Amino acid sequence: MEIENLASPDDGVDGSMPITRRRRVAVIAIHGVADQKLGDTCQALAELLIAQTPNGFVYEPGVRQDEILQVKLLEPVQRTAMTPDGLRKQLRQSAGSDFLREGGTAAGKKRSLAQGAPLSKGAAFTDYMLAKAKRADTPIDTYTAPSVAMTRQKGSAADEVDIHEMYWADLSRLSGLVPRILTELFTLLFRLSALGRDTVQFQAAAEAYEHDPVWRALAWLQMLLDVGYSRVLALLFLQLVMIALILVPFGLLLPDANPLHQAASVIGGMAAGLWHFYRSRRAVIALAIGAIVGVCLWIAPPVWVDGLLWIALLSLLYDWWMRVCEERFTLVRPVGWILWTISVATVILFAVKAASNDLAMWVWGALSALEVVLLLIVVWWMLVAPIMLAWLCTSIYASHRRGADSPAGAGYNVRAKSSVATGRVGLFVSLGFFIIITMTAWALVTTGVEHAVEHVPYDPIVFKPAPPAVPGDAVAPGLTTAGIFLDERFVNSTSGFSVITLLLFPLVLYLVLMLLPSVLAELGLISQQFGKLGRWLTGGYRKLDRVALTFVAAAVATALLAAVVLVAARFGVDLAPTWLGRHLKFFGELSKDWLKYFMITAGTATLAFTAAGGLLSRYAPWLRAPLDAALDVDNHFREFPRRAIPRARIFSRYVAVLKHVAAQEYERIVIVSHSQGTVISADLFRYMKERAANAKAAGTDDDVARLWRAVGSKIMLLTAGCPLRQLYAARFPEMYDWVLRDDGATMGPAAADVGVALWVNVYTTGDYVGRWLWSRTAHMDEYPLSQIDEIQGGETYTPTRIDASDWRTLMGEASVKDVSIGAGAHTHYFAPGQDVMAAIVDALIAE
Repeated sequence: MEIENLASPDDGVDGSMPITRRRRVAVIAIHGVADQKLGDTCQALAELLIAQTPNGFVYEPGVRQDEILQVKLLEPVQRTAMTPDGLRKQLRQSAGSDFLREGGTAAGKKRSLAQGAPLSKGAAFTDYMLAKAKRADTPIDTYTAPSVAMTRQKGSAADEVDIHEMYWADLSRLSGLVPRILTELFTLLFRLSALGRDTVQFQAAAEAYEHDPVWRALAWLQMLLDVGYSRVLALLFLQLVMIALILVPFGLLLPDANPLHQAASVIGGMAAGLWHFYRSRRAVIALAIGAIVGVCLWIAPPVWVDGLLWIALLSLLYDWWMRVCEERFTLVRPVGWILWTISVATVILFAVKAASNDLAMWVWGALSALEVVLLLIVVWWMLVAPIMLAWLCTSIYASHRRGADSPAGAGYNVRAKSSVATGRVGLFVSLGFFIIITMTAWALVTTGVEHAVEHVPYDPIVFKPAPPAVPGDAVAPGLTTAGIFLDERFVNSTSGFSVITLLLFPLVLYLVLMLLPSVLAELGLISQQFGKLGRWLTGGYRKLDRVALTFVAAAVATALLAAVVLVAARFGVDLAPTWLGRHLKFFGELSKDWLKYFMITAGTATLAFTAAGGLLSRYAPWLRAPLDAALDVDNHFREFPRRAIPRARIFSRYVAVLKHVAAQEYERIVIVSHSQGTVISADLFRYMKERAANAKAAGTDDDVARLWRAVGSKIMLLTAGCPLRQLYAARFPEMYDWVLRDDGATMGPAAADVGVALWVNVYTTGDYVGRWLWSRTAHMDEYPLSQIDEIQGGETYTPTRIDASDWRTLMGEASVKDVSIGAGAHTHYFAPGQDVMAAIVDALIAE
């Protein structure tokens, strides 16, 4: 890259020579994964240029301005047809993305991801997201666009440089509110499994595998496990929480139900009156209705009024939560209501059979419902364990299939391995952590529930207790107490906690050890051994899929063993004298001890976040950084809720910024992006470029095509810590196959793929999110995507660190280039001491 010499070295800046205004350049800064505030990124970039005086140019600061832009949703190319809402639509949407069906609707036929479509797969997925947001009537928004006006000067020549910011964290990132953090944490937990399912289904729909019966079977099994986990098992655990909300109040108020009955009568009358007033706005009639209902409840049998009214209130709370979940995961509300109906019916049925005239009848009914739910969980594991085994075997076989019509060397086998690995990790991590969290929560809840009902006699209907150890017990023969029963259920249902922890902990430890040197580099404790830092991280990524497969296989074996134990228990087989029984007892006792520590930790963390969640979020943002990073990736693919699809809103705002910049008629536009911002920029530019090309070929025109014609030829792209290759192409290979395109000499994306003339990628060797984008051609059959390194002759190639003085000869005639700036991790690319970064930004401004 050759930079024009704007002035001779003898020129000064003392005012002796007239200043010549040469050019106007716009820089658009787009942030990545961090806890930035609006305006932070453009300010950091301005401070970097001012501090470094790159390539001898002095950057004079100007005025920061904020302008309010109107943000309209981008108009999609494809308009999705209206499909009636209903259970069939929810079933199809819960089984996979509508994108995999023609027309982007739940009623469409299966879509093929073969080449030759008007839009590439990634661009078509963006258009599909926009179409869904359009159908949901996403409202018009506004964006306060910050900018910093600067002057780039050397001698008598000066350029006007305006740094604009494209801020998107508010559309994707967590707020500081603890309830929102917890809600998004559980959403992300289930979304990991859905991402794995979608990745496998996208690969199965690819040209090489769309007629392959093995891949069809794998996609079906992956979908079955995801739906069974997120729409059945999770809701069964929710039933346990709802039943606990029946047990605790009735157990505590069992000695004296009069206050509860009186309160229920008053609350019921007020609720009826307020409901009628809300519907009719007639205060007198509403007051009369409230009084009548209150009196009727007061004189009705107290135990039935209290129980049914409390269940009705819980049902309203339950339905509200189901509606919240339904916005994110379809089919949750119908399945949830089926299970809640079963739970309520069981509570009422066995309350009637209890033949009691006090609140103990509701305790009996709730304990019976608890047994039914636990039995359903046992049945779930019995059914799912063999499906898991079939899924694991099918995934191993599918990962080695090239595809019937895939050409040799096309890399389909590599994509298959990576897609399978993503499906495995997504399901394993999601399900494993869900079980650990629910077992810990069950341990916390059980303590309170046991205390509330510990003296209530109870005769179990499914899980019969062992004979009493002490003869002459006060409890009648055939009965136990609710406290003893719950304690036995707690011990038995959490006996596998230690096993699950032992399966997940080594994988977490592996990731910690893999990333530890990068974290030390982030803290500035490693700054010299950049080659060793990069090789350590690369080696960790190379072995990650094999390590994950080992633990997934162990988890499937454990699930099968658990199913055998559950079947044996149901048929009365005593395993205690066997080696299996002895090991089960050992792990059960170990689980009980470990859960105590988890309960203390979970309780302390909950209290800390509840009491000081805002302060911790503000002053210790690194505590939530992993969740933010995972959430940003997930939001890039998330399709629900339809009125707030993150990708559609972020891209629409980005286009509004580009329109604002285009209206000012700059000679050049330099995009400086970091982390997830690089993916947002690349995907948007690729979409706009393809839309403009299609419009030109068809002789049509639209706003997106006109905007791209105005700005596309002016854009220079600089990416830092770009995860396109290391994360997106490695984990979602079918959607990002263009990132690893092989032209025979170089593997990586072309600048033309995203419609820019020049693309420079900057990275540190320890960046765990993104490093290089281009490499020499690798042996695709030997290395899965997550293992690809700079390979030449079978040996790892370590890029040379580029100093600030080397940038002049960096590019040559190439349109793409990687630049390693030495040791470091994922942040601090725009820190004031980054001289190489400043030099490259200045070079792109002057190009």
